[in-house]
Amino acid sequence: MSSSLSVDLRDGYRELARQVGEGVRLDLVRTRVLFNGGRLRRGEALLSVVIAYRAGPKTIWGPLLLDLLAPAILDRLQHLKARPPVIDPEDVRQQLIFELLQAAATMPLPENRCYLRRALMARANQGVRRKLVSERWRQITQARLEDVPTDARPAPRTRPGAGNQ
Repeated sequence: MSSSLSVDLRDGYRELARQVGEGVRLDLVRTRVLFNGGRLRRGEALLSVVIAYRAGPKTIWGPLLLDLLAPAILDRLQHLKARPPVIDPEDVRQQLIFELLQAAATMPLPENRCYLRRALMARANQGVRRKLVSERWRQITQARLEDVPTDARPAPRTRPGAGNQ
């Protein structure tokens, strides 16, 4: 994996185009062209890819879906902050892609297809933010190692009912 999401997405799309047959490759190109049309055509193209992703092989339609949503993914990643040392920027990136693909596979689709991109990104963002908030609270409530006494020994346990003899 490279350090750039856009490079990874482009490479994944090119690898997919090399692996599939001519008919599927034409469908991929047609979908990308439709996606660059107006808002309505973009919504129709994205809806068709999401439906194909749900029905068909995810290894074919996943890279295309990520490629179509790449600008929105890159924009969203700029607003999500990592929680080092446990969650670094690469973890945030992977979690956003996972949540996005999970949303595409399972969430109810909006009636107006123009809002599909926004709905997918909102669902993915919500999942990532929940993980980041959970990690933030874990870090806040966790005792620092410097605050824990290292020479303290627990008091010896005595059995109940045993007196001092």
